[in-house]
Amino acid sequence: MVNGPAANDAGSSRGYRRIVIVAVALACVLAFIAAGLAWTARLVHIGNLDAHALAEKTAAPSPASALDWPELRLRSVIAQPSGPPLVLLRVGWPAYPRREATLLVAVARGDKGSLSLLSEWCAASASISPVLRYGGELELRRRQSLECVHAVLIAEDGTPDA
Repeated sequence: MVNGPAANDAGSSRGYRRIVIVAVALACVLAFIAAGLAWTARLVHIGNLDAHALAEKTAAPSPASALDWPELRLRSVIAQPSGPPLVLLRVGWPAYPRREATLLVAVARGDKGSLSLLSEWCAASASISPVLRYGGELELRRRQSLECVHAVLIAEDGTPDA
């Protein structure tokens, strides 16, 4: 049996290790809680964006434009191979399958990310929320996400009633 200063050093060493382990475990738990709160705040923010967009769209009883529809689905995305960065978007309203429109939009020159996002959304049949801003600026945001594409609306064809 060891008595004296050597026994005290071993005991204090074990106590120090326990304190460090408890501190690290507590730090991990706090980091996990903070990450959960951040993720929850992100989901609430996205939900608020979706609710706000839907409230704006339902305020107009009969939409005159495809941009007034509460939801769009991209049916095709056709980019101009050369010249100005123009993209032709064939869109539909999922609630009324016979309603379709064609939008001609201009994306920023050299912006390859927007075209790839639009193509990805088209392939995935993603739900898109359109918002027309001042000066013809168009924002297409994928629902339940913060992904968005900014463009300028050049033209839109008529939207037949179904």
